[in-house]
Parts: sequence; structure tokens; C-alpha cells
Amino acid sequence: MALSTTSNTTITSAENRSYLFPLILVTSLFFLCGLAYGLLDVLNKHFQESLNITKTRSTLLQGAYFGAYFLIALPAGIFMNRFGYKKGIILGLLLYTTGAFLFYPSAQLASFNFFLLSLFILASGLTFLETAANPYVTVLGKPETSEFRLNLSQSFNGVGSFIGPIIAANLFFGANTASEGLGSVKIVYLVIGGIVLAIAVLFWRTWLPEIKESELVSTPIQDQKPLFSHKNFTGA
Repeated sequence: MALSTTSNTTITSAENRSYLFPLILVTSLFFLCGLAYGLLDVLNKHFQESLNITKTRSTLLQGAYFGAYFLIALPAGIFMNRFGYKKGIILGLLLYTTGAFLFYPSAQLASFNFFLLSLFILASGLTFLETAANPYVTVLGKPETSEFRLNLSQSFNGVGSFIGPIIAANLFFGANTASEGLGSVKIVYLVIGGIVLAIAVLFWRTWLPEIKESELVSTPIQDQKPLFSHKNFTGA
């Protein structure tokens, strides 16, 4: 078994384009993913009170959320390998939007099962976004600064995860909204759905370098020693 590594991926283009706005758009994906996750635990507690469900049953929210990652990750990768990462991002944003908008009828019906379906669709969109965001950040600029861009963009995932519970705590359990039941959930996810849809439109209208696995340009490092010949790996 040979040990093979690759250097940073680069995509050549005859056109001299600015990567700043595309990088901002792709970075927003990390924030949106973190925001969705940050809302989840507070949403769990809110449903326990508003829908009178047990703590055990409310854990199905986590099951629907992370189950989407488990089930959709491979189809997302296959889709992007065939159609490209930009189309994968747009599809992910549309799934995110659909799931967010479905929270409205779910709240109208006060149906926990409908909420689970809505969250599964939303998380399916997140799976597409997270699959595409990392490789896109690495090609939106100079190869030698790709690690810096990736770390910077990924930090916004943490920002979203931090802000999500704050938003949810104030809107779901605030003094002025505590008596509204699921009304605050409808408003929050309608707003989120509208923002995500707007970002999808921006992605559709914005030039991005198209990347496919079969077209990635990489330079192999000349290290053909078998894996178990490396002392750092075996500890010998």
C-alpha cells in the first residue's frame, strides 16, 4: 500500500476575476450550517413544552437532523461529482429553504412528525452545503493561502452555532413570546427560509469556478514508500 498525498487544489482560468464576493458567499454557508445546528437544542426544549412531548421522543429531532447527514452524504457526493459543486450548493440551499418553509405548516398543524420531516429536508440541504463548502474555499484564491481561507471560513460555523441558541432563547422563550406557542417558530423559520432563498439566487447569478472531482488539478508528492514503512505511522 503506497502513501500518496496531494498538494492544494488549484483551478486555472483565463479570466482575471475577483474571488472576494464568491468567498463571502461560500463562507455564509458555514454560518448557515452553524445557525441551524445552534437552533436545534433550543427547539428541542420548545417542542417539549409546546407539543407536550417527552424528552425521549424529542430526541427524534436529533435523529432526523443527523440521520439526514448519514443518509444523504453519499448521494450528495455523487450528485456533485456528476453535476458540479455549484449546482450542488444551489440544490442544498433550495432543500434548506424548503425545510425551513415547511416549519410553517408544521406549526399550523402542531404536528411533531411533520416537524421531523421538515427538519430532515432542511438537514439534507445542509449535507449538500457542507460537502461543497470546504473544497470551494480552497480554490477561491491563491493556493498558498488556502489553509488560511478554510480556517477563517470554518470559524463562521462556530459563530452561527453561538448565535443560534441566543436567537432561539430570546424568540422562543422571551417574555413577549412565551405565550405564543409555536408562533415564534413559524416566524423564525420563515425569515431563515427567505434569507437562504436569497442566498441561493445570489449563488445562481454569481460566477464561481466550476469544480468536479474528475477535473481537479493536483500535483502528487513523490512519496511512494509503503504506508507501514513510515516510522511515524507504525511507532517503530
